[in-house]
Amino acid sequence: MGLLDFDSDLVHDLGAADSDVQRAVAVLAAQRACEVAGLTDVPWVAEALAALTQGHPLPPPFDDAARMREALRSTPLEPGPDVLGAVPPQRRPYFPQPPAGLMWVKTAEESDGETSYELDRLPGSQAPMVFTELVFPASTPQVRGPISQPHFALPAVLAAAEPDPLKAALDAVWHALNTHGEHYPKLLDEIRSTWGGRMSVPDAKTWPADPGRRVRSGRGSVPMVNYRVKWVRARDGKTMVSTVSYDQPSAEHRKADLEAEGATDIKIVKVRPGE
Repeated sequence: MGLLDFDSDLVHDLGAADSDVQRAVAVLAAQRACEVAGLTDVPWVAEALAALTQGHPLPPPFDDAARMREALRSTPLEPGPDVLGAVPPQRRPYFPQPPAGLMWVKTAEESDGETSYELDRLPGSQAPMVFTELVFPASTPQVRGPISQPHFALPAVLAAAEPDPLKAALDAVWHALNTHGEHYPKLLDEIRSTWGGRMSVPDAKTWPADPGRRVRSGRGSVPMVNYRVKWVRARDGKTMVSTVSYDQPSAEHRKADLEAEGATDIKIVKVRPGE
């Protein structure tokens, strides 16, 4: 599972989370993937995102992979910025637990970056010596070339519709991460902040997957509030309305992205669930 290389804590948290959280994370990941890929204004993609939000089956062409790829190929899209592929963070070398009274000590660092460690006594220790050497080869930073974000984004939509909510969440986040490319930390940070850091099961129950559902707590049930975003597009002055419903943090996120793109007269409008 590639996501483990990027954020193993998130993988484990999703595995322990309520199915409603898993489904909601899947939908959020699909939405973010399509936003950064410039697909949210494409009608057939917007319809699919609306279906995900409402818990409905995906409409055509998402029912056929070949038709979906052909629809993307035939849809005129404005060129986006060059984005490099996502590369997982480098991990610290793993050191086995040393015997009692001993510690790992660096003994050599070669010009090519190779590093060696041996066991030595802790200060004041009389522990018997154990002669063991660890050698870590030099690591070459991985670099990926530019990616086509729309081609990574559409699989996130398909993944979010998977029947199993955990598989939907993990796969949708994975495809959304690859859609964000080198900027993937922004996506993972939002997922963490949206769900309050670690997603424990009790916390998960306050986050429904579908906008029309109600949040249950010890104080009774409270209707989930949805929002749409309206704005004037910078390139042609056209008034736009999001076809996808958001919760309030996601709506604010979308507003910030639109401001960065130069949009004007941006408004967040409350709507009834399912609208």
